[in-house]
Amino acid sequence: MKRNAWTIGLVVLSLGCSAGRKAQWEAAPEGKPEASATSAADFLSQGDEAWNKRDEKPSLEAAIAAWEKAAVQNPSGAPLWAKLSHGYYFLADAHLRKLGTQSEEYLSTFEKGVAAGEHSLAAGNPKFKEHVLAGGSVEQGAKLLEAPDIEAAYWYASSLGKWSRAKGFATTLGNKDKIKAVMSRVLELDPDFFHGAPHRYFGAFYAVAPGFAGGDMNKSKEHFEKSLEIAPGYIGTKVLMADVYAVKKQDRALFDKLLDEALAVPDDVIPGFEPETRVEKEKAAEMKAKAGELF
Repeated sequence: MKRNAWTIGLVVLSLGCSAGRKAQWEAAPEGKPEASATSAADFLSQGDEAWNKRDEKPSLEAAIAAWEKAAVQNPSGAPLWAKLSHGYYFLADAHLRKLGTQSEEYLSTFEKGVAAGEHSLAAGNPKFKEHVLAGGSVEQGAKLLEAPDIEAAYWYASSLGKWSRAKGFATTLGNKDKIKAVMSRVLELDPDFFHGAPHRYFGAFYAVAPGFAGGDMNKSKEHFEKSLEIAPGYIGTKVLMADVYAVKKQDRALFDKLLDEALAVPDDVIPGFEPETRVEKEKAAEMKAKAGELF
């Protein structure tokens, strides 16, 4: 037992200076502005229109492609990079997850989401950019984030979390404190963001993390319940709670209850978020089908 604890301690210490990837705070977008009359604003509009059908993979890919062209023409546009971070996240989580979490496309798309979030935070918050480029930690820099940074910060941290978890335990531990600090700041600035997303994140965080790394099932339940209180119609919270909380607790009754409730809601339970609802209902059906393997 002592040997195992010693081994874990060495792993944690060895990860202090490595998170598995190089941050992109200064990196310029690839490509050159197209020699055409199409402006960044036009590309942005095209992307926004395609985004409306984001639960259809070709439409989502078209939205991202248009936003990427806009970003090449306007690389300092922080809100645009935040859109891209969200777009990459949704592409991987809604569509590429079907390829498996170890697929190159799944991993690379989440990594693009992380990089886009970094571009947005650096472009939108000069103090934060100065801090990290001077060698300051993201954990300390998170204190500098303000309300305009919320969207970028959330999708940056969410993408980093999904990418890290797919890469494995060591990478997850290496990025844990960074993600937690950014999400804690988002929670502080706006707990209602994206249907109670900060609480939803911490519901998952405390369920997934092992005890020595801060895992706490009571805190997990509290955060999930708070997220549901903020946005009872957002079924992604119930699906995630079933996946990481009910399964870990081996509570089959709660698992079935959460997924059945998610599957029963109409697609337009939250107008404008029909794509998210359809994707989460698809996830719920997949989880129901493999319940026998989980319990």
